[in-house]
Amino acid sequence: MLDGMNIRTARPDDEAAIVAFTSNTFEWGDYVPDSFAQWMSEDDTSTILVAADDNDRPLGMVRIVMVSADEAWLHAARVHPDARRQGIATEVTRAANQWAADQGARVARLLTESWNTAAQTQVRKAGYRDVSTWFYAIRSIGSTQPETSGNGGKRTPGDERLTPAPRAEAEPAFLSWSSGDLIRHARNLFPTWWTFRSLRMADLEEAAVERRFWACRAGWVIGAFRDDSFHVPWMTTNPDDAYSLVRAMLDRATDLGAEKLTALVPAVGFLEDAFKRAGAELHHDILWEYSL
Repeated sequence: MLDGMNIRTARPDDEAAIVAFTSNTFEWGDYVPDSFAQWMSEDDTSTILVAADDNDRPLGMVRIVMVSADEAWLHAARVHPDARRQGIATEVTRAANQWAADQGARVARLLTESWNTAAQTQVRKAGYRDVSTWFYAIRSIGSTQPETSGNGGKRTPGDERLTPAPRAEAEPAFLSWSSGDLIRHARNLFPTWWTFRSLRMADLEEAAVERRFWACRAGWVIGAFRDDSFHVPWMTTNPDDAYSLVRAMLDRATDLGAEKLTALVPAVGFLEDAFKRAGAELHHDILWEYSL
């Protein structure tokens, strides 16, 4: 433990101090100020730990979520700008690991942007190892951007059409995922928005019941309309059909009236090529893991 520093559970009266040092974390701001109050009201499957100085003023924080009975997810790790490079982030991460282990977690994971070398150095110090790379793809709907491998014209609808898949297709979709190359790169993980955990066939069945499970000849997709986007956190396909599936996703997004298609998927070469060919902008992230 650092001298003069106490790591404790966050309290509602910490909000003002935390908002003050997290409001401008990135060029676009930060999601912590808008989320802190909601996080504090949630159940005991998650917690926020803060590193407080000898005046009990928060100088660092991290949020931990139990995403399954034995998997934990860490995010929103922040340190006051005046208190950086003192080991605070490493200490709160280690405390978060212990909290997760006490809840029964056997593994903890987190995500960093590929460009954020400072964060990567810190999580390595805390004992994490990078296990996979993912990319976040964004493609505006109705964009006039030409397809890079096409003839320079606007996108035209593809031959494949995504339609709602019944629950009975969960098993063949899961088998396709399990026997293909994607599961190895993804380590059988998938994101529920920006929180990753192991994929179960029940996730596909639940998506089918909620009409978030789609299929066409080129593969299967979990996708839903969210924040003006058709967002895809999971897909299974093969190198020959990947581009057709991405085009079908764009057409489905158009049909739903979305302003853009977004996807968070493992950074496998044939998927990157397919999304780039469809005119998507890619942003890479690194997934880290710590065995508890």
